[in-house]
Amino acid sequence: MDVCRSAPRLGILLPGSDCNGAALARISPLTERKADRSRKIGRVELRVTERVNRFRWVFLPVGLCALTAVGAHAAADVVGDRLLWIVDRVDALFDAIWSSWSVTAPLVEVVGLTQRTWFARAIALCWELAADALIAIPLLGYEEREAGKEWELGRDLLRRTRSPLPLVRPLATLLVAIAGACSVARMIQGSVQLAIHVGWLGHLARALVLVAALVVLVPRAAFRALEHERTARYRVAAAVILLPLLMAAVGSWR
Repeated sequence: MDVCRSAPRLGILLPGSDCNGAALARISPLTERKADRSRKIGRVELRVTERVNRFRWVFLPVGLCALTAVGAHAAADVVGDRLLWIVDRVDALFDAIWSSWSVTAPLVEVVGLTQRTWFARAIALCWELAADALIAIPLLGYEEREAGKEWELGRDLLRRTRSPLPLVRPLATLLVAIAGACSVARMIQGSVQLAIHVGWLGHLARALVLVAALVVLVPRAAFRALEHERTARYRVAAAVILLPLLMAAVGSWR
């Protein structure tokens, strides 16, 4: 058999062909180096992906819990402001009563602004901690599944729900998680504007973070709350605690 000669290229003889038939696949040394580099990059990316997937089960539940805790804090701030307003009105009423007689007049100064503020903030803190225990801590048990499977399971759980009481916790989780996403987005906007002093870029960063949280984290938090509700206890007590916080979470959206 004749030997095919080509100066800078390597000729590969295909089955059923000869040198005179023009059925040669030619690969240049440059193409071979590019292919080797692509294979190396692919192996590195595969190793990085495998290592990230090993710890993915930790990152996602912690992120869901943290986002909901931030939302509970934002809602508790709204609750604290409303409580302080109520305490101020009650204190003003009693001050008007005590000041009517000289004997009880000194009682007007017993409760001042500091005491009223401390009382309202203490109740708001207790409310926030209770909400964290009810809706944030259970999110640490989240197990990631395929999106389609989670959607089907969520619809099945909703069909099995016979009363509105089991929906209070998932609804509160959904709204509080949205409040957390809004709070994180505002924080990112402020950080970007303070760092580079570009207003539109801060608004863009806020929008991107908000959309990412609403798409990636918030639905998973609501699904986990719906899943956890099957075995949850003290539903009536949880509803009493979460209903005011649920409305406060909506008030913190901005």
